[in-house]
Amino acid sequence: MNSSNYSLILQYLQTKLFQKGHFLMTLFLFFFFSTLVSSQERNQIISGIVTDGKLPIESVNVTISGTKLGTTTDQNGKYDIKSKPSDIIEFSFVGKQSFQVIIEDVTTILNIVLSPDYEELDEVVVTKRKPTTRKDLAKNYYGNPTVINSSVGYLSPELVGYDLRVVDGKDLNTSSFDILDAIAEQLPGVTVYTNPNGAIGRFLFVRSAGAFRGARSAVFEVDGNLFTDAPIWLDIESVLRIGIIPPQQALIKFGKIASGGIVIINTNGVKHGIREEDGRPYDIAKLRNNIFNDDALSTDEVIKYGSTYLRDLYQSNSIRQAEQVFEDNRMKLQNSPYFLIDSYAYFMKKNHFQFAEKIAIEGKKTVEGNPLLLKVWAYYFDAYNQEKDAKKLYEQIFNLRPNYVQSYRDLAYSYHRYGNLKKSASIYARYHYLRDKGLLNIVDSLEMNTIIERESDNLVVLNANKLLSGGTFLNRPEEFESFNGIRLVFEWNDSEAEFDLQFVNPQKHYHSWEHTMIANPERINDEKMKGYSTQEFLIDDSLPGKWMVNVNYKGNKRLEPTYLKTTVYYNYGHKKQSKVIKVFKLMLKGVNHELFYFINSNGLSMN
Repeated sequence: MNSSNYSLILQYLQTKLFQKGHFLMTLFLFFFFSTLVSSQERNQIISGIVTDGKLPIESVNVTISGTKLGTTTDQNGKYDIKSKPSDIIEFSFVGKQSFQVIIEDVTTILNIVLSPDYEELDEVVVTKRKPTTRKDLAKNYYGNPTVINSSVGYLSPELVGYDLRVVDGKDLNTSSFDILDAIAEQLPGVTVYTNPNGAIGRFLFVRSAGAFRGARSAVFEVDGNLFTDAPIWLDIESVLRIGIIPPQQALIKFGKIASGGIVIINTNGVKHGIREEDGRPYDIAKLRNNIFNDDALSTDEVIKYGSTYLRDLYQSNSIRQAEQVFEDNRMKLQNSPYFLIDSYAYFMKKNHFQFAEKIAIEGKKTVEGNPLLLKVWAYYFDAYNQEKDAKKLYEQIFNLRPNYVQSYRDLAYSYHRYGNLKKSASIYARYHYLRDKGLLNIVDSLEMNTIIERESDNLVVLNANKLLSGGTFLNRPEEFESFNGIRLVFEWNDSEAEFDLQFVNPQKHYHSWEHTMIANPERINDEKMKGYSTQEFLIDDSLPGKWMVNVNYKGNKRLEPTYLKTTVYYNYGHKKQSKVIKVFKLMLKGVNHELFYFINSNGLSMN
């Protein structure tokens, strides 16, 4: 299908399905803005406890950013403050790093941990002309050879305020003995030391020659992955850029492990900077050296650490015994929405559908008006192919959150699954209209725009003959031609959730994606301001075999469980496209444990 035909389809959808009349448009905009205004003006009490990770902190200043409103914590670290959605609450205390949280419609409890105040690089660095954000540095990555991509963000010697030295990979001597010698040849004050006793070991010291006695060797960060041993295995020709931060500044930025300095290496193996115009995510199939040691806890081991009722259910010897466990816990846990959610999931997994349905009817009533818990039920209905029930919940969530970009994606996705293709297309058209007119604050939200564009294209391409009466199946647009492999989509119900995802390829090399305020505050704040909680990954077919996906859950500020929905798409964008949906309850914190595995091949298999 050529681009002109594809554009005609989109124009058709927008004209026939969305712009049917000024009255409908006016009615929708009135509903949208009246709901938005009312949600922003609604005051709510935010409360919680502030600690240093162990003990409560008294006299912490808790303020609404940009106002004179505020309070302080008491001797038990407790506070409460009146706020409204989109407000920013700041927690500050002498000797601790200040912490900011964006308030959402469901925010009522925020338990905050303040860290020691090591001097941090500000999110906005100042030049003589104008402020420059890390996003600006990312945009200029390929145009400015002094910009280096690190795990703490994009850095440039002109802007960081300390001695950061950056070397272009083109300037490295590819005939050097290894990457260490190549670095030393380019940078004065860097010394390579080889163990003279015959023991294996080559070290790099960010100091003058002969000054390494008693000092610590530098550590290495290669494409975001930290190594304490020198990466002598690295192909010099694959190096795109190298940055070196000396010991004192490295200690402040990266902690004690970097007290000997840090060498940041960007390679051609991953994409750096702002993505290409097509917005395609980087390919995590291009994994390198981090080796997985099979140390993730199994699902059965995680359940052992979970709620008592959950352990008892999974230890039941029969369905009848499991029913009795449910009834025994029903009265004492009747106020816990998670008890009903988890029980439903258990009995559906055991194919005890009628009993599960009774639980679902009761459970949905207990979470009315709560978009976080309504979303959990919708996740499970998706996983168990209860499309009609899922659609009703996504409609409720949309009415509760019409200004959240996630609401548009979820509702369109639900209509698509339910088989109402034209209604799905109309939601996508509505989203595109509001985005292009600036009526939703999502223009620069690359992640969600990419996901929604991909899924709306997918709807049109695979169902063009149904959307255009009398038509025949049309070929895919060119952007679908460039990808063959697995598409992974992760969604989580709670925007306060923090976790690391670990992808382990068939060669047991792994890559981690961090969703925490420490590692990725800009991303999390963007999620809250625009209202989304989704991430996608594309894995090409260059590494066939068994892949594992693990998670290390860090918790949320409500001290409640988080639910993670995962969708694995096979043959995405092809006629034979298929998917597998799973939902996981994240409750065990600080431990890497298994989620699922899948087979990267033409077949379909997922645990």
